[in-house]
Amino acid sequence: MIRRVHCWRSLYKKTKKCTFGDWVGSQQPHPTYRKLMSRYTDETVSITRLTSFSDGVFAIAVTLLVFNLKVPQIPANLVHRELPSVILGMVPAFSTYVVSFLLVAIYWTFHHRLMNLVVRIDTQFLWMNIYYLLVISFIPFPAALFGSYFHERFSFLFYVCCMIVVNLISMTMVAYASYKYRLVKQDLPVAILKYLFSRLFAAIIIFISSIPLAFYQQRWALYYLFLIFPVNWAMKMYFRRYEKG
Repeated sequence: MIRRVHCWRSLYKKTKKCTFGDWVGSQQPHPTYRKLMSRYTDETVSITRLTSFSDGVFAIAVTLLVFNLKVPQIPANLVHRELPSVILGMVPAFSTYVVSFLLVAIYWTFHHRLMNLVVRIDTQFLWMNIYYLLVISFIPFPAALFGSYFHERFSFLFYVCCMIVVNLISMTMVAYASYKYRLVKQDLPVAILKYLFSRLFAAIIIFISSIPLAFYQQRWALYYLFLIFPVNWAMKMYFRRYEKG
């Protein structure tokens, strides 16, 4: 006990260098130690730096999507005759690129809105954001897989499951940050949180409902995913009207 008291005093007077063994014997951490750990872990996380890092990951992800589109290689004497049919055959790859790009844009707008609501960050939320970016940076791979093997049902299921995971992590981040106003503003209207949850939940419903459609006609299942964008717009109009009312 005397050794630990002397160690706590040396934390401020710097009269003795404390070792890790000095802390091991303590069954209950000192309150000052808790404050120091919180100060040098949670409070040093900058919202600006986290947002900048996230924006960089999003920018790289949308850039990598276009690399999935390969210029067709056609013999010079057959270009005039075969090029239109080859481009027409690449329509699924173009559609996959467009829907993937727009989905990443939606996830970026969600992240942008969420970070505008957050006033502080703790370690748990920081790692949630890292896992979120992990899946975002992975999106170009299932997009390339689906674009290359468009007629394979597994490629579509794999693509949809990746998008569902992104939405689930997004909902977890909102729930964690807003629980008892842990990380968000105290005067934050509940309608904004409902709006974010509704958009994410509606997207999950559309992703899940596209799976049975893929067993019938996979091309229509891909086009069905475009329904997410008008649904998001309709929800935005509804909540704006709800807020005015």
